Amino acid sequence: MKNTQNFLALDFGASNGRAIVGSFDGQVLKLNEVHRFENRPVYMGKTLYWDFLRLFSELKAGISEAVRNFKDIESIGVDTWGCDFGLLGKDNSLLSNPVHYRDKRTLGMADKLKGFFTNWDMYERTQAQIIEINTIYQLYYLKENKSPILENSKYLLLLGDLFNFFLTGELVCEFTNATLTQLLNQREKKWEKFIINKLGLPADIFIDITEPGKIIGSLNSEVCDELGCRSLKVALPCYDTTSEITAIPVSRENKLKNWAYLNCGTWAMVGLVSDCPVLSREGFEMGFGNEGGFAGRYHYLKNMTGLWIIQQCRKKWMEDTKKEISWKVIDADTFRATSKNVFIDVDDYVFEREIFDMPSCVLKYLKNTGQDIPGSIGEMSICVYESLALKYMINLKKLEKITGKKIELLHLVGGGSNNRLLCQWLADASELPLIAGPQETTSTGNLLAQMVASRTAANIDEAREIMINSVELNYYLPDKKNYSLWQDKFDNYLKILSLNI
Repeated sequence: MKNTQNFLALDFGASNGRAIVGSFDGQVLKLNEVHRFENRPVYMGKTLYWDFLRLFSELKAGISEAVRNFKDIESIGVDTWGCDFGLLGKDNSLLSNPVHYRDKRTLGMADKLKGFFTNWDMYERTQAQIIEINTIYQLYYLKENKSPILENSKYLLLLGDLFNFFLTGELVCEFTNATLTQLLNQREKKWEKFIINKLGLPADIFIDITEPGKIIGSLNSEVCDELGCRSLKVALPCYDTTSEITAIPVSRENKLKNWAYLNCGTWAMVGLVSDCPVLSREGFEMGFGNEGGFAGRYHYLKNMTGLWIIQQCRKKWMEDTKKEISWKVIDADTFRATSKNVFIDVDDYVFEREIFDMPSCVLKYLKNTGQDIPGSIGEMSICVYESLALKYMINLKKLEKITGKKIELLHLVGGGSNNRLLCQWLADASELPLIAGPQETTSTGNLLAQMVASRTAANIDEAREIMINSVELNYYLPDKKNYSLWQDKFDNYLKILSLNI
């Protein structure tokens, strides 16, 4: 084996992206960020689009920086968020910029699909969460509105697959991302033809499923000529959330415990890892569902709002003040402020698609629910962060109820693992020991999948052990002195927002 092997992860998140080179010296995997960029959607003609052309340009910039700074790159891998897609025409050209899952075109689509089959029927067939932003609702909107884009499409490519196509010319459909379409039978790993035909969707646009952790091709000559690089191998990691879960640093000792995970980025997911899809009527009614995992595993989870609300508040605060407001400043304001014990349901639909003025949306919600109004950025941030912690607490309790098992340990990964206040609040509120980090879990999971694809690691367990030996984690123990405080908050939260477990 070479002294050092370098793998390039191109990780696209809903708010930003990065190119990270993982350098493996035979024992330790070191992460080197070579390029970072904002992911700014474009609102045009009452539609919210992803700027795919700019994102592809940023992808190439990341490759260029990587090959400039590192002599040898073993492979590259692209991971993206789920649900969204591009449609290729008969000449394999992109017919339109992909539309953002937060666009309002899918509002009401879930109710319309109930005219074809019940949600439970759809859940039994796909084992997936019923979420109105999923691919199925976006496609049915196009079908119902007789979209010429859908009518003239030859292939549907989910976002990661779309990037890979324009890098390699290869048409693949990555399994874990496909499970978010709500059109795939996860147990059989086949498209659910009953649903596709019932909705009148064109069945021939769906490509055969490919498992992640494989080399799918190499950079095409056009990309190589433009970047002035040799043809690099392209591997297939999972979609971003599954990449993140794949890299959760569960030690051999902690594998024996009943542990759960919380991914906290723009979105959040709470769940557990399973050998097969979980088909529970009670879990279905509580909003839980399955997503595909790496190496034949499945993730039983519930999607929730993550840092989206506070991210959008920060964006508006900077627009209003016309100055940069760092997360460090927001965290310091939060620490100094006093909680007013006011709460929002972070999963309320009014926050999901608000893209212009989130602070006003939060204040309106508090006013409508008869609560006090925060008077500063710190008080507003406490409201959001406490509401997140309490919503996560509800769903951890639901997960225990569904499985009949007490959770013993919580792994928190993603951007939220950097927020020490949120991590400690979660540990205190849930009375669970919490392990936070690493921050770049999604990129790390991407790199681990590439190491398996290149046979640098024999399997994902071996790759994960390498990662555990390479990172520094933060450990939080619940402070029993704060439990009664959080129990009071939890009781008030449930009462004010009319929620239940």
